[in-house]
Amino acid sequence: MNAPLVEFELRVATAGHPLRIRIREFDARAAAFVDCGPASTSGLGGTAREALVAALGPFGARTSTAVMAAPEMFAASAMVLEARA
Repeated sequence: MNAPLVEFELRVATAGHPLRIRIREFDARAAAFVDCGPASTSGLGGTAREALVAALGPFGARTSTAVMAAPEMFAASAMVLEARA
């Protein structure tokens, strides 16, 4: 079974390139993938938020905080909820 994919791009001042973020939720887990210029990371978690925080970890606390606090994340959260339905 293919889990729905939520994909979006985000720009924050602390990252040198736009971040391409993909989130996929499965039954009891979520996976997040972040591409930023030549860097690619991934993370797993019990929720989409946990997976995204794990994937952002290598970019440092400032970038991780900037992404999670970005107003665009409200729309991303809505897309994750819509993909569940």
